[in-house]
Amino acid sequence: MSSTEQPRNTETAKVSAAAPVSRVWFIPLIAIVIGAWIIFTQWSNQGPLITIELLGAAGIEENKTPIKVRDLAIGQVTKITLKEDLDGVIVTARIDKEAEHLLTENSKFWVVSPRISFSEVSGLSTLLSGSYIAMNANGNGRPQTNFKALPRPPVTPPGTPGLHITLTSDRDFAYKEGDPIVYKGHKVGEFEESFFNQYERAMYYTAFVEAPYHRLITENTRFWDASGVKVRLRASGIEVDTGSVETLLSNGVTFDVPEGSTPGVPITDKAYFEIFESEEMAQSESYRLSAEYVLLIDESVRGLNIGAPVEYRGLRVGEVVSINQLPLEMGSLLEADYKIPVVINVYPGKVRQGDTPAGLARVREQIREWIKQDLRATLRIGNLLTGALYVDLNHDEEAASSEVARILDYEIIPTSSTELTQITQKAEALLDKINALPLEQLSDDMVSAVNQMGVAAESVRQSSTNFDALIADVDMKSINSELVKSLQQVSNMLETLTNTGLIDKEAQQSLDELQETMRQIQPLLQRLNQTPNSLIFGRQHEPIEPKAKTVSQEP
Repeated sequence: MSSTEQPRNTETAKVSAAAPVSRVWFIPLIAIVIGAWIIFTQWSNQGPLITIELLGAAGIEENKTPIKVRDLAIGQVTKITLKEDLDGVIVTARIDKEAEHLLTENSKFWVVSPRISFSEVSGLSTLLSGSYIAMNANGNGRPQTNFKALPRPPVTPPGTPGLHITLTSDRDFAYKEGDPIVYKGHKVGEFEESFFNQYERAMYYTAFVEAPYHRLITENTRFWDASGVKVRLRASGIEVDTGSVETLLSNGVTFDVPEGSTPGVPITDKAYFEIFESEEMAQSESYRLSAEYVLLIDESVRGLNIGAPVEYRGLRVGEVVSINQLPLEMGSLLEADYKIPVVINVYPGKVRQGDTPAGLARVREQIREWIKQDLRATLRIGNLLTGALYVDLNHDEEAASSEVARILDYEIIPTSSTELTQITQKAEALLDKINALPLEQLSDDMVSAVNQMGVAAESVRQSSTNFDALIADVDMKSINSELVKSLQQVSNMLETLTNTGLIDKEAQQSLDELQETMRQIQPLLQRLNQTPNSLIFGRQHEPIEPKAKTVSQEP
């Protein structure tokens, strides 16, 4: 080894086994765990997915359009797809976990957007914020995730206190969503939905009456049409019916309890009511029972309408049910002696009898007795302007008693001549009397009287002429002159008597003589005042006393 070489420091290397996992990998592992926890938390807290079937997707956007309950967002639209049959769209939405319990079979969805129609203006707030899907739910019912949205927002806001009812009608009038329900001119509710039953050929309507007016709906409540202006030509005259301002512009109904009926028990939800054509029909329908009769009219029935009143002593007790609608076996107008059958009814409730079978039996029995005596039916003119007729039940004293006849199941009430026929008969009788008068003889007598009056007038004219001639011969001026002279002489004589005092002297002398005469008869008056009988018995110094008759005494 040379001297320049340095000694080496040799150390023994220590060999150790390498770590199985590097610490560097803990960082991504922690990130994975945190990510998994976040995903799990998000997955566990997210709400369910639901599908909503809509007619169109106008105003709806993915990941933007919210789903709200009472203006609070509880979800969001995530996807929009077209239906396979192309008659709508399917909207998929994510609902928050906290609102999952609201997804039941009773939940309702609809799109809220600006709407301007004849009956409402709504959704104006969405002009700036955009459309959204509203939800109405109460949490009752079975869970559900597939829904079909309403075609329009419900008329009644969700949660509004009140009463839902169902109205039905087979008349020639229809209502749409939003039409008002009016009570005494005040709007208390609206129509919500309509459905046509093709088997019953009738319309069904879902309506809502707001609180506290829903307490007015009872089992005896009747609904009738109050749309627009109705002009009717009745037997009582021209009737004009109008509702509120809203019903003048659109259709609507009103309701009340018929007169004479008790309010009844308040109804529960979803009760059914019929819509009548008028208040009059609604009032009549409040009576369940009625006695029907037939009138056989052998005169014209022009002016008599179905629904015309039937009156007894001026009070309405029923109405006309049908005119000439009995079976063909009753005959036809081609027959010479055909009588037109008119069916009328009498309500027991309107004659102060109970609306019960017992009241109906009482009415039938009483009318049957009256028919046997003198009850008759007459068509009378209710209004000269319209010519409408009504049926008047009256007692005809000249009518002969008769038995009660029947047609089918109806009893017949005998009829008497109509008012127009009676007037015609009286006019014909008057004309007959006029024709029976000796008009020719009366004419000759009148001509003779007129001739005599002419002769008399000529005589009066001649006398007047003679009188005028006589007056003309009198000298009126000389007569006036003589009268003036005579009056002047009388005036001069009175003036002379007044100036000489002769009149005063004569008057004074007459008064003196009158006083002297009164002084002379004064003693006589005094004596008569003291002894009035002196004129009969003369002067007596002793008073006259009555003396008793002397009765002789026998031994």
